[in-house]
Amino acid sequence: MTPMREFSRFVRLALCSAALCAGVASASTPAVDAEVAVKAAVMHKIAKFVVWPESAFDSGNSPIVFCVAGDNRMYAALSSLDGSPVHGRTVIVRRIAEPAEAAQACQVLYLTTDDPDRTQIWLQEIVDRPVLTFADAESHCGEYCIVTMTIRRNKVRFAINLDANENTGLSISAQLLQLAATVARGGP
Repeated sequence: MTPMREFSRFVRLALCSAALCAGVASASTPAVDAEVAVKAAVMHKIAKFVVWPESAFDSGNSPIVFCVAGDNRMYAALSSLDGSPVHGRTVIVRRIAEPAEAAQACQVLYLTTDDPDRTQIWLQEIVDRPVLTFADAESHCGEYCIVTMTIRRNKVRFAINLDANENTGLSISAQLLQLAATVARGGP
């Protein structure tokens, strides 16, 4: 099966699973709607198409840390991925509150803030660091992050900003670039 077909199949299955999970969420756990659950699953899948430099980790068996800043629903959705593998490393999901934490502890960062100044503070902390950044396409963060996501017609669409990835040391698979709805150069 081609990578594109495999990824499309994965997204369809994730949408169905997320819809089922959203329907059975208990009162004791934060509600995770289907859209957020699918975006979390897609983040995990996209991470498998990215290679981090060894310097991004303390050792060969260090976990890969997915961090969430500012979105409790995304944190809850990603938490279901705790312990899953990416490139032979175990995923650990953390909620972070301060920009400095992102540079020290994260290989993947989901960022959401509608304050342009706050966005710049977060991104300045991780400039030229091997951190794969995600945001919703509609958010202010979107134009500065490496990967932005949106759902249209029940399909997750994502775009990759190559300028945002420049100097991070992250290697993005050509297969992933082919799957992206948009691959752009030239930011704001």
